[in-house]
Amino acid sequence: MNFTAKPSYYQVGGSLTNNAPNYVKRQADDDFYNGLKAGEFCYVLNSRQMGKSSLQVRTIQRLRNEGIACAAIDISEIGNRGVTPEQWYAGLLRILENNFNLSDIVNVRTWWRDRNFLTPVQRLSEFIETVLLANISTNIVIFIDEIDSILALDFPADDFLALIRSCYNKRANNSEFDRLTWALLGVASPTDLCRDKNLASNTPFNIGRAIELTGFDETEAQPLAAGLAELTDRSAEVLREVLYWTGGQPFLSQKLCKLLFENAPPPAPPCQGGEQDRIQNPREWVEKVVRLKIVENWESQDVPEHLSTIRDRLFRENQRIVRRLGLYQQILQQIEIVPDGSAEQMELRLSGLIVKRREKLTISNPIYQAVFNKDLIAKNLEKLLPYSEAIKVWLNSNSQDDSQLLRGEDLQSALVWAADKSLRNEDFQFLTASQKLILSDQNQLLLAAKLETQKATRDAETALSEAGAAKQKAQQWIGIGSAVLAGSLIGAIGFSTLAYQRFKLAQASIEIEQNGSDALLLAVSQKNESSEALSEALLRAIASGKKLRTLVENKQHLEQYPATRPLLALQVILDEISKKQQIKAPSLPPRKMNWQAHTGAVTSICFSPDGKILATAGIDDRVRIWNFYGQKIAEWKALQQSVNMVSFSPDGKFLATAGSDSTVKFWNLSGKNISQLKGIEGSVNSISFSPKEKLFAAVKLPGHNGLVRSVNFSPSGDFLTTLDGKSTVRVWDLSGQLEKTLPVQAIGISFSPDRQQYRFATVTLNGKVGLWNLSAKELVSEFETLHLDAKLISFSPDGERLATVGIDKTVRLWNLAGRPVAQFTFEENVVSVGWSGDGKQIAVAGSNGTVWLRQVEGLEELLKQSCDFLSSKPEYLRRVSTICK
Repeated sequence: MNFTAKPSYYQVGGSLTNNAPNYVKRQADDDFYNGLKAGEFCYVLNSRQMGKSSLQVRTIQRLRNEGIACAAIDISEIGNRGVTPEQWYAGLLRILENNFNLSDIVNVRTWWRDRNFLTPVQRLSEFIETVLLANISTNIVIFIDEIDSILALDFPADDFLALIRSCYNKRANNSEFDRLTWALLGVASPTDLCRDKNLASNTPFNIGRAIELTGFDETEAQPLAAGLAELTDRSAEVLREVLYWTGGQPFLSQKLCKLLFENAPPPAPPCQGGEQDRIQNPREWVEKVVRLKIVENWESQDVPEHLSTIRDRLFRENQRIVRRLGLYQQILQQIEIVPDGSAEQMELRLSGLIVKRREKLTISNPIYQAVFNKDLIAKNLEKLLPYSEAIKVWLNSNSQDDSQLLRGEDLQSALVWAADKSLRNEDFQFLTASQKLILSDQNQLLLAAKLETQKATRDAETALSEAGAAKQKAQQWIGIGSAVLAGSLIGAIGFSTLAYQRFKLAQASIEIEQNGSDALLLAVSQKNESSEALSEALLRAIASGKKLRTLVENKQHLEQYPATRPLLALQVILDEISKKQQIKAPSLPPRKMNWQAHTGAVTSICFSPDGKILATAGIDDRVRIWNFYGQKIAEWKALQQSVNMVSFSPDGKFLATAGSDSTVKFWNLSGKNISQLKGIEGSVNSISFSPKEKLFAAVKLPGHNGLVRSVNFSPSGDFLTTLDGKSTVRVWDLSGQLEKTLPVQAIGISFSPDRQQYRFATVTLNGKVGLWNLSAKELVSEFETLHLDAKLISFSPDGERLATVGIDKTVRLWNLAGRPVAQFTFEENVVSVGWSGDGKQIAVAGSNGTVWLRQVEGLEELLKQSCDFLSSKPEYLRRVSTICK
């Protein structure tokens, strides 16, 4: 073989020329070209060094060959920091003038100054319409490269994106705009580029075409093999090994091919019959070059920079760094992660480290896996976490070593550190377990509670002695874990009778709340949970509950209760006693029962409208109907891969199921398929009936890119809301027009069924609940839950309670003032909850296939069950007869 090394055949970094022999054509080439030629707005948003600029060069040449006028604008050349909107838009206009040779037609400086009464974006819009389109008779494509540089501007560039959208909207009234189209290229997600979420309806991305830029496959990469053919007769085998190591990543593929040229073994001595191929073992040779020239001491060999860029994006410090590294760590451990469009997933995908393959996230290539390995990630996480050693030991003990849990100042510091960060699930579990452990230190909490009560009382007494205008002062103290009382005090009271009554009410509320907390602490602080300790705690809870009943005698709504700690104490203590003695109140079903409903997770659970049966669905692709004793009434296979949601029609005569196979199916209660909807893009995760069954929602609406977590009709059926995978809540009218994007990043949403309340609730990932006005869609009030990582929220049918669910296997109930009224702990992670029509039962779906059905009692029912239980114990008969009479 006559061989002359030509490493220049390959180009590492930068755009390839039009005639470059090593250019690799991909499906994206035709998609981009055909889309722009057809007048579609197209965008290529991907990680760096994936060939975007080379794709742009080739596409421009192909379009120009068709007679289409093109302009390529590297928007980073205009600058960002310190640039004013006036300068930035003028810079854009000047580049357009140069690209389209308009200097003989218009003096840009004069033209711009003559229109200084217009905003900069209005001037650019006018230039496009009156100068560009008026003087360029052919079709026009404007390419905007490095679009992510707008993120560094000192002002939002949402108006520029809205301008692009307006060019498409104008086509309806001005056919000249049919000739103009745009293309955006850069390293950002559409969500990143649109800073103002309230302008989401003006973004061009919900009318545009995303061009997917993937790595090279073996068929596409033959131009690279042509270069290798000069080196070896086994070029196809060598190319296969190159693509294995690079995953087809364009920059790495070009670089590795060039390194193979530069590090080729010396020619082998001639053998009988001809010259011997110098590459005897392609696999070993390519691996050796990868190890020596790319992976080992990579920082000194990373020229041009590639791996350093990925490192900087991976370890960039922001509020999501822990969750981002945790997610990457899971992918390294080959834990199956489904793409959901979350911020941390998009950050990793834009870094280039991970890609989506067969609807799963995976490492892009073995080179990245070798450089950014498990040890490196673990080391950096240890540097970030203030409790890194403790959580490591705790996790290694299968979460059993309580000695590693945080206490005191360490816990307080960790919670402050975690407050503005998006953490891994194991971090939430560790911090939640640490909070729960605090309950064992009864004296500490009792002292804190008493000090707070004394302070509140002093404030009230001081306020009582002050004359002047009365004003309301509220103070809420939230401590750690479920043992912390939430108290409120009405202060600054004048000498009027009404003011004095308020003062006495505040004092009584504080006392009741304190007594309820004492009872709860007594119960949960007993490590062995002895029957005697629980009975004593129950007795105290009954006493505080009786006082609360007297206090709220004329209050119809739970929201008006000035204290709720007795309800929580009674429920928790009765649950603890139930574990030992299985209490059953006369004429009432058991407090809690459970049964195995599915193989694998139960994805959805709901009561029938008449409250007589229960429907469940699971990842086992089955739908089952149950009575309230756990007896199966009907069962069928849905043939939808996995059933993501099941819902009764408002009249209860049939069911709808949402499937992972992009279908929605309708069934009668015997399992007969009535009809189905097809053609919905992607997995269907949520479905909703309008109240009067005239409409049914399941499909994606304009403006949603990717996962839609939930879709819900309002109680009156006059509008609906959607919640997407990026935590954006949108409000739509029934024609599909966007009415409003709520200024909240939510993880769950629920409407109050009580139309008189006219409100709905959202919950964020960090557990903040927001109550919204239904008519104005404006935030009315907020409160914090104890969930470090919330998953969903659900109104009770009467609108009196809110159920929240987190990753801590706990369902918590709240009144609408944000006071806890119940807390239910389960043995599995909670996936879904459903309320019975009367609100007296809640059904819970577990991640391992279990279904729980438990009672939700009010104050009267809790007092009755408690008194009945203690009345059956002779040693408490005398004391109970006094309290419970």
